[in-house]
Amino acid sequence: MKKLLVHISVWLILTYFLYIPFALFLPWEMAIARAVAGISLIAGMFYISGWVLASHFLVRRKKYVLFFLSSILLCIVFSIIRVKLLGLFPESVPAFTGRVPREFFESKRDLNPGYNPELLNRLKPGRAAWLPGFIMNVVILFVATLFRLYEHKAEKEQESREELQRSQEAQILYLKSQVNPHFLFNTLNNLYGLTYSKSELAPQMVLGLSDTMRYLIYETEQKLVPVEKELDFIRNYLDLEKKRISHPENIRLSVNMTRQTGFIPPLLLLPFVENCFKHGTIGREDEGWIELDIWDEKERFFFVCKNSYREDKKAGQTKGAGLGLVNVRKRLDLIFGENYELKIVKQEDEYMVSLRFPVFSKKEEL
Repeated sequence: MKKLLVHISVWLILTYFLYIPFALFLPWEMAIARAVAGISLIAGMFYISGWVLASHFLVRRKKYVLFFLSSILLCIVFSIIRVKLLGLFPESVPAFTGRVPREFFESKRDLNPGYNPELLNRLKPGRAAWLPGFIMNVVILFVATLFRLYEHKAEKEQESREELQRSQEAQILYLKSQVNPHFLFNTLNNLYGLTYSKSELAPQMVLGLSDTMRYLIYETEQKLVPVEKELDFIRNYLDLEKKRISHPENIRLSVNMTRQTGFIPPLLLLPFVENCFKHGTIGREDEGWIELDIWDEKERFFFVCKNSYREDKKAGQTKGAGLGLVNVRKRLDLIFGENYELKIVKQEDEYMVSLRFPVFSKKEEL
């Protein structure tokens, strides 16, 4: 509807500008009629050549020769229609009818007695308007074709973007659905260990698990969540893990967020934090440790995660980075494209993950 209104407005404006010069020397009724007739021919040539010929022969069928032949025929037909249609009006405007008014020659006769107007009128003046009309139609055809091809390209790009967006949303939902069971599985394992040993920490862990599951169920259905809610989720997760290890003070979290508002995709950080406990030495060795540093700078989110690491069977190290890390890398690619930086550095006794990505200012930006 918006596009239709734009087209109508453009043709009305062109009609008005064509009416102005006609109104200087014609009655207003005749000026309006000539302006409407002229713009109607231009509009007809524009839409038939662009939205019929170009759409049918170029966009759909790729028949370039048929498009060229039909375009030439269309220009000829509209040139003939232009001469015939404008010839219906009184012969007061030589530029449109190609016929010179008798009054014009009478004024010339006084200055040049040998001037013979009848001889000039034998030249079939209607033909004089045919060639300019044909050239004008060729120009209109060229402009309309370029406009239609550009519009077709824009439509294809929009369809590609929408299809990519739908694909990304479906993949993100799938990847995120894999994260939730992964987190729940690990937490229930920890809770089982506490209940089996009849630890007094089990009720507190159940309460913490309830808070984290509430976030997982209700908040993570959104494409973006407030940064503070995601950080609260990480804090709750760390609290759950601290309850099952003998040296909880070896887990350190530092958060330094300068901006009060901002949104990030949910559950991006959890797989990295999970890997600290799954593949690190925390909880297995007294010297095991985890350090998390989170801050923002110039509308970008920074996350650095370090943990003690020992690649041997005692540390329970498994091959690969785990399902969570693979999923989060795919999510980062889908959401940010190349506008993020993820570095993973594995040393002899330390494992570090450094992540940087933009912070969204609005919840609807993704």
